Amino acid sequence: MMRLTENVICLGNRHFNHYVVGQEKAAIVECGVSGSVVSFRQQWTPMTDKPHIEYLVASHAHFDHVCGIPALRDLFPQAQLVASAEAKKVLSNPKILKNFFSQDERMTELLLREGLIDEDIKTPVPEQIIVDTIVKGGDELDLGGGLKLEVIDVPGHSPCNLAFYLPDDQVMFLSDTAGFQTSDELIFPIFFQDFEIYMASVRRLMSYPTKVLAIPHERIWVNEEIPDFYQRALDTAQDAYDTIVEMLDSGLDDETIKQNLFERYYRERLKVYVPENITLCVDLLLRRVRQSLLKNQA
Repeated sequence: MMRLTENVICLGNRHFNHYVVGQEKAAIVECGVSGSVVSFRQQWTPMTDKPHIEYLVASHAHFDHVCGIPALRDLFPQAQLVASAEAKKVLSNPKILKNFFSQDERMTELLLREGLIDEDIKTPVPEQIIVDTIVKGGDELDLGGGLKLEVIDVPGHSPCNLAFYLPDDQVMFLSDTAGFQTSDELIFPIFFQDFEIYMASVRRLMSYPTKVLAIPHERIWVNEEIPDFYQRALDTAQDAYDTIVEMLDSGLDDETIKQNLFERYYRERLKVYVPENITLCVDLLLRRVRQSLLKNQA
């Protein structure tokens, strides 16, 4: 457990951060995976003066942000699940959830192998995950005592992606808006919906006064480190785009391009995900660059 500000503590393990936001009523921002909730529960249980958990907040509907919801609901049956309308559609699809929880099971195996958890957890695959409260940009979650958590629309990574901002403490919970930190120097750009929209969302978050960048995976950045992180996110996304364009212009076939991208990015912290997952990710990057090129030619 790590206290980030007066109103924010971070629990979980190094691959998955769960943020408890608030002192009276509280929200858990980022629901992670089944295995990360094992870490959360072990840290949460012995805590004293715990806030009442009012909300579970899913930033977007990808497996590594929602598969922890069933285990969190076991801990906090009174809590409302908060997500976007687009996320609700995804979480109502049994076929998608079956795929998500297959990946979740493999993630649990990895966390066990790394020694980050000492308890296996078998989560039955739900037919749906019920979203209790739909939010969109401009909405607020009331955390009591005048504390408000603002909702920000940040598409680009996915259509359902939301960020959350705590103005009292200047903490930005940015979801996967700016990419995945393969290392402290390299960010895996993840413009899975649209490249231009992704870049605009990163720039939008840069405009908020921020003392803590509460990232869902790996390292948390603070104070003067934050502008550098955002710029790195923009630079690495633009570099990926330009590299893909160069490979397309050189006449490389799709499989070679995807293999080159896989070898470029599948290293260090990104290896928490299975190779099949990242293969699908680089395929999406190639598709979105093609989509951008066609759009710009129109």
